[in-house]
Order: sequence, then structure tokens, then C-alpha cells
Amino acid sequence: MAARKSLSDLRTAVRDNLDESTASFWTNAELNRFINRAKDKVWVEVRKLKLDFFEKSLASTAGSQTILGETYDPTNLRVTVGGSTMTLPPDFHELKYLEVITSGHEDVVFRYLDLANPLFRRLRAMTDNTAPSEFRFDVYGTSYSNQILVYAPKSDTLLDTRLFYVYKPADLSADADELDMPDPLYIAVEEYATTRAQLKDRDELAAVWQQMGNKTVADLVGAAARQTQDIECAQSAFEDDL
Repeated sequence: MAARKSLSDLRTAVRDNLDESTASFWTNAELNRFINRAKDKVWVEVRKLKLDFFEKSLASTAGSQTILGETYDPTNLRVTVGGSTMTLPPDFHELKYLEVITSGHEDVVFRYLDLANPLFRRLRAMTDNTAPSEFRFDVYGTSYSNQILVYAPKSDTLLDTRLFYVYKPADLSADADELDMPDPLYIAVEEYATTRAQLKDRDELAAVWQQMGNKTVADLVGAAARQTQDIECAQSAFEDDL
């Protein structure tokens, strides 16, 4: 496995691109900001392609976590007796799948339903705790604060769950901080950061570096399917369609 690039590594590469080996026009603090914005840009571009990068799982049985500089207790992901909400991890962006892992209750399912739907409102209005079989859920809140998963109906049983979700990579602040991104997408981060630096200098090459960053993302992410089992083959022009 290739070593992840540190903030120091990325900044050195951006300075190479700018032909400025030591700080002169661009300060380290400026380049750090450009690199973090470039990291977010790459994350957005990859997410637009709807590929399953930037995903992880977290079980409610796990120990305390430090996420984006915040302490997070995974027991927040439990279905509690009489409860109706879960506080999601600070880096949560999109829910992929939520499963129950409590022995004997693995068949309990979560199904998405808009919070404003009349069925959801009726389920939330129920005051009795019921034997769990199916929950309806919705997520609300912004990525700038812990988001909440609302579920109904209320359960008469405590259930542990495992959350599979798309996460937002953390910003880099210390020189030794490593870029949390699939290799070799760091190349696009360097190129987008160079673009932002050159915009400050009103350099016409900024557009070129922008195009290079776009092409790098397209080339590297599109080079191969992340998940595939089917054999790809070319069909002859003389073959009938199946």
C-alpha cells in the first residue's frame, strides 16, 4: 500500500508546481488553505461520479471515537427503548445502509421515508413501544453540526446497529497530517491547489492546472470499476444483439 501524502508533502509539491521552492509570494498558511479547499474539490468531483469511495462503517458497540476533532460515542447509534433519534457521526455525509446487529433481531430493517410523509407522522405519534420489525427513518441537519437520524415507531427493545456511510475527509492542519483519500487522487489535490494559488497571482496558467485536475480525477477514478464481477467483452459488429 502506498504511503499517504502528508500536508508537508502536498505543500512541497504545490511549491514545485509554482516554481517557488521556498516561501516568497505564497505563505505556508495560504497553501495549507488552498490544499484543504482542493481536497474538498476532489471529494466533490469524485462524489459526482457516484462511485463508492469515501465510505466506512461504524457499529454502536465500538469504543469512543475522535472524528473531525470531536469525541463521538457510537452508542448514539443504538435504537433505545422508547427512543426516536440517533446522533450521527460528525463526518457523516450520506447514509448507505443501516443494519441491526443484536443477536436474534438481524431481520429488523430500516426503510427511508420522508419525515413529512403522513405515514411517518402517524408512526411518530404512536406512544406505545412495540416489538421491533421495521423502522422508517429520515435524516435531518447540516454537515456543520451533528446530523440526526429520526426513526419510528418506538421500540420496546434495545438494539445495536452498524452504520455504513459516506464520510467527509478531515482538513489537514499539522505538517504530519495525512490526506485521507484513495491513492493516487493526491495528484488532483496538488493540481487544484496550484490552481487556487495561481488565481491569487492572476496567472493565466491557473486555467491549465484546473483542466489538469479535472482530467486527473476523470482518468484515475474512471480507470477501473471499483466493484465488478462481470467479465467485460466487446461485441462484434456482425453479432446479433442478445
